[in-house]
Amino acid sequence: MHWELWSVDTANLVGTFETEAEGLAVVRELVGKGWPADVLSLMVEDESQPVEALPPAVRGAELVRRAEAAGASPSRRTA
Repeated sequence: MHWELWSVDTANLVGTFETEAEGLAVVRELVGKGWPADVLSLMVEDESQPVEALPPAVRGAELVRRAEAAGASPSRRTA
């Protein structure tokens, strides 16, 4: 099992990651550099499972929300 980050407007694989947290960190970095959130898509890939059993890809504002939440320090989450 691994995570894939795609640029959907160009259909290019941006990177593969062992964990969702690693993928979300790259999303934060790219959005911070000006990438539009609506072109990024993060999905889990597990060859041992049928495609229809995998969760849907996360894109756009929801992806950025998850990335920001994952990168927030514990003190910021409770504030």
